[in-house]
Amino acid sequence: MLYARTVGLCLFLVTGLACAHAMIPGTEVPDTSDNREIFEVLIKYKTALEARDKDGLLALVSKKYFEDNGTPDQSDDYGYEELASKIMPEALAAAKEMYADFQVHEVVVEGDKAHADLRYDSRAKVELPSGSLWDSHREFNRVEFQRENGRWMIVSGL
Repeated sequence: MLYARTVGLCLFLVTGLACAHAMIPGTEVPDTSDNREIFEVLIKYKTALEARDKDGLLALVSKKYFEDNGTPDQSDDYGYEELASKIMPEALAAAKEMYADFQVHEVVVEGDKAHADLRYDSRAKVELPSGSLWDSHREFNRVEFQRENGRWMIVSGL
């Protein structure tokens, strides 16, 4: 009887462990190939942002990028061209130093579309006419992705 219980317990544990998904280190996000690829895009984005590397940042962004800033007011909407030619260059010129960190809370993949919900912390040394100051932000954000030519590209949420 004890032998049967021990064998049963061992089978239960082995079956349970075999079904458990490994997590991407430091997250509660299952370590799947799509989730890992999306996580790596976010790491590349963080690295390029801290280096203030416009070309590196834009290499991760789809030409289909569109941002509505979460408002119904269409006057604050913009796409890839404005991001590349105006918004990103101005932001990178104003920020003399950048530091960023993020914690990914969830990644959802649905076919060739996906999103990552994350909490980010950022600090930037900004040059103003009155002098420099450090600007900090800590917010939740959703970054949306689309698979293009086998790569996950950012389509919204920067």
